[in-house]
Amino acid sequence: MVEKGIKTKHADAEADVLIALTAIESAKTEATVLLGEDTDLLVLLLHHADVTSNSLIFKSGNVSKVNTHIKIWDILKTKLLLGEELCTLLPLIHAISGCDTTSRMFGVSKAATLKKFGEHDFLKTQAQLLCNANANDDVISAGENIISSLYNGAPYEGLNVLRYRKFAARVLTNKTCVQIHTLPPTSNAASFHSQRAYLQMKMWMNKDNLNPCEWGWKVANGNLVPVKCTMDAAPSKLLNIIRCNCKTNCDTKRCTCRKNGLECSVACGECKGTGCTNSSKTVDMDD
Repeated sequence: MVEKGIKTKHADAEADVLIALTAIESAKTEATVLLGEDTDLLVLLLHHADVTSNSLIFKSGNVSKVNTHIKIWDILKTKLLLGEELCTLLPLIHAISGCDTTSRMFGVSKAATLKKFGEHDFLKTQAQLLCNANANDDVISAGENIISSLYNGAPYEGLNVLRYRKFAARVLTNKTCVQIHTLPPTSNAASFHSQRAYLQMKMWMNKDNLNPCEWGWKVANGNLVPVKCTMDAAPSKLLNIIRCNCKTNCDTKRCTCRKNGLECSVACGECKGTGCTNSSKTVDMDD
């Protein structure tokens, strides 16, 4: 490409920020069209774009036999429609509701999340606190308030209280067993989700070079893996009741542990919680 006289830039790591900022820089001097498929690019353009610049268009170049429509976004008009405040919070909204590096919370869609942030001042306030936070405790506190609100919890109710309240309500009304994965996350699990969302948000905002191992990640077998939680899924007496005796690799719903949303443990007959696909126990290594 360089030999053909095409201007190129190289990203050392994630390219999305460089792509978006390059398009925004180009729009300062001439009308610019960015071709791409990634939602991250749309979020970054809306967050960083200057509404006083020349025309900036985000265009999907993916046309298939099934979908012949090309999506075209006028970034400046869209940003004016959403408002400066909401566009400032878009990286956090996208990260906390699920992206490439963070989990999507069960039953919480991205469209519903964006709508709630646009309508509820409490969510905007907590989002601002999270965006401006520097300490883990502040990120965890604001993150829990945001996640609780997304599950229709009362302000400052706390996820553990909300989780129990929703569980009790479903026990009274459900004719079948309550599926645990449909409940809001525990406060402990949500704390790591909030930290990972904060880390990704800062990367998208092109601010701070943070250590992932201090924000919801750990190194295992030479790779970064998310910290799910630091508490047991249930009291040990209950966990010891639920165990499997699979002869295979615990990779189907026939595995009692997998069926109940639990990882295999030392109480299991064959795998002992270490030699199957339903166990994430790994040896931690130094960064």
